[in-house]
Amino acid sequence: MDSFLLENAPARGYFLAYYPDALVFEPYEMKDGMLWFAGCEAYRGQTPRECHLFDESKECRIVFRSHPRGPVRLVLTREQERQMDPDLLFEEEVLVKPEYASDGRRPGTLTIMNRYRYSEYDTLTLENYRLAVKTIRNPK
Repeated sequence: MDSFLLENAPARGYFLAYYPDALVFEPYEMKDGMLWFAGCEAYRGQTPRECHLFDESKECRIVFRSHPRGPVRLVLTREQERQMDPDLLFEEEVLVKPEYASDGRRPGTLTIMNRYRYSEYDTLTLENYRLAVKTIRNPK
């Protein structure tokens, strides 16, 4: 796992990663400098295309790409949004597929905090987004 994620991600929350052959969405915990989630051993040593570790107030994201500057690394927080113009924030609740939420370990909805800005041509554009959940469930 990328050290950026280990150093910046919430101590526990949800792991959402896109691998070439799978989508993984699991509650996680950091233990002894390692990321632990159900089935994590099957993915050790593999690099996801995109990875999000998030809780109620913070998301740590890394997007791996073929580019000379390497992966995109972001830390997005609720505190940053408190300093933004509230008219440029849009909170959206999206449903999680029932097969993911049915076991009770994952939330039934995800919150997406859309962050907008005005472009140089005064058009409203999506600048970024942050994944969040309303409450963290016990990942055990």
